[in-house]
Amino acid sequence: MTKDFDETFGDLTIRTQISRFIEAAPPPEIHRLPAVDKEYTEKLIASGFAVEQVQFLESAVQYAPEGIVVMTPGDDGSPRVAFANEGYCRMTGRTRETILGESPMLFGSPESDKAMVDALVHPLCQRRGFEGEALATRANGSRYILDLTVVPAHDSSGALIYWIAYLRDVSEKKAQVAALEHQVLHDVLTDLPNRALLEDRLQQAMLAAASDRMCVGLLVFDLDDFREVNDTLGHHFGDAVLRQVAGRVASALRPVDTVSRLGGDEFAILLPNLVDVRDAMKVALAVYNAFLEPFDIEGQTFEVGASVGVAVSPNHSNDAAGIMRCAEVAMYAAKESRNGYLPYAPDQETATITSLALRVDLREAIDHNQLVLYYQPKIHLRSGLVTRVEALVRWLHPERGLLQPDQFIPLAERSALIKQLTDWVLDGALAQCRAWQEAGFPLHVAVNLPTQSLLEPFLPQRVSRLLDKWGLDPRVLKLEITESGIMADPPHVLAILHLLRTLGVRLSLDDFGTGYSSLVHMRNLPVDEIKIDKSFIMGMRHNESDGAIVRTIISLAHSLGHEVVAEGVDDEETFKILSELGCDLAQGYYLTPPLPADELMRWLEKSRWGEGATEVLRKGKTAH
Repeated sequence: MTKDFDETFGDLTIRTQISRFIEAAPPPEIHRLPAVDKEYTEKLIASGFAVEQVQFLESAVQYAPEGIVVMTPGDDGSPRVAFANEGYCRMTGRTRETILGESPMLFGSPESDKAMVDALVHPLCQRRGFEGEALATRANGSRYILDLTVVPAHDSSGALIYWIAYLRDVSEKKAQVAALEHQVLHDVLTDLPNRALLEDRLQQAMLAAASDRMCVGLLVFDLDDFREVNDTLGHHFGDAVLRQVAGRVASALRPVDTVSRLGGDEFAILLPNLVDVRDAMKVALAVYNAFLEPFDIEGQTFEVGASVGVAVSPNHSNDAAGIMRCAEVAMYAAKESRNGYLPYAPDQETATITSLALRVDLREAIDHNQLVLYYQPKIHLRSGLVTRVEALVRWLHPERGLLQPDQFIPLAERSALIKQLTDWVLDGALAQCRAWQEAGFPLHVAVNLPTQSLLEPFLPQRVSRLLDKWGLDPRVLKLEITESGIMADPPHVLAILHLLRTLGVRLSLDDFGTGYSSLVHMRNLPVDEIKIDKSFIMGMRHNESDGAIVRTIISLAHSLGHEVVAEGVDDEETFKILSELGCDLAQGYYLTPPLPADELMRWLEKSRWGEGATEVLRKGKTAH
């Protein structure tokens, strides 16, 4: 190409090149195609375009990935198609012969989007540009979302000579955006609307009800004794129950009602356009009755009940946050009284203040260092050395004394506090690890990660910052995950785990044997350690099946290069059996209950389990 051509077209976008090309070119006759019309090409060259310029622009227009259509004013002044490139023909499935001379109505589907067609035709009749989206129809009848921009082109005297339309099929992009929006606003496990979407719909429903002088009901319910299902049958069964909840309650609802999962085993139902509280109570009874039938999952039959709290606006509150709080208070009252379902009443506040106050207190506890970390040693069965500990959080409540994890962690998991609590535990455990190293005890520390943390995209960055903050080798930290946490969103969690592993952090699969598809996880997860669930360890002395399971897990884990930890070792006989089976590490009350950091050091100095370990630790010869 010539130097002049490079200077003129080298840094211009295709749209800019086309615009300049059209401004300088004479108008085509209506049934001619610029890219194939020899006479038209000769006119362009005669008007001053170099041959290379003409050929380049013809190729740019003809083979551009987006659709390009040139229209000229018809005899009646309305636009008619004069040219369409290959991109448009591919996108629509139409041939040039079928669209030349047609009106721009062909861009969309007048039957399905008349408003868009009107919006397009009006500015074109006024010889102005247009930009918008529409549901369009291809030649084969299939629909797609069309992004359309129409630009008028004028000659040097200002007279309109062309409209240039740029068209793109944005169906895939729209679908991806819609999928992301759905993921943000829906629960991963059940695909129900999450808390954020429920709160938005609740606010909208209350605004609409206020103008129509109607009521809005909110039911909040959770499952009774649900933890026992997880502990006894495993998280796989618990997850299956949660997925079936929506189906159980759907028969009691109208199409306009919304079932939402708030977190854990807590759900909510939004009931717009009610007459009074009695309407909401009828639904609450139907929801309660839906749980009377036992659940049957993979041949296992078991019962799970529900406690339902009912709140109605404007009777109980005039704002969304107030209605949510009232429904939760009523739910706690129903659970405490075992009435199944109850409407909100002011006198319930006292009965449920303990649970609600604990949530407020927990936020204060995190901010004002009322939480403390205890550490449970892991014994190397072959050497008897202690080089690793597991960090376990306790709450030193100013009024209630020392609270165990099961008294406050479920509260945190139902709210945003779980992220703050996890960060506090990680920071505190790593700080203690740093202090031990400086004192000559380079112990490794393990921290449990809740499901919510595994779903956070920036977890690896936060862990990395904390390791840098305390100047620690990533290998001193082991993060313990559960199979239920993995199943919340396997592809996402697997990506997070690989990123953590890249940092150098060690990973442990906790409660192994109780979750779904355990062997698949053992094979595919980037973990260093398998922790056998304590239900098998505690039962192996009296149950041959539990003993066989423990033996098999140890053998499989070793064949895959994983270490094995047994938790729940509470007696000498179990300890000896595990040693004979080749288990690598053990923890439990037979060795020692969890201890504060200073007591752990004294235990290491005095306990028979600490004999020899202290000297090894002081020399820095820790086992990974």
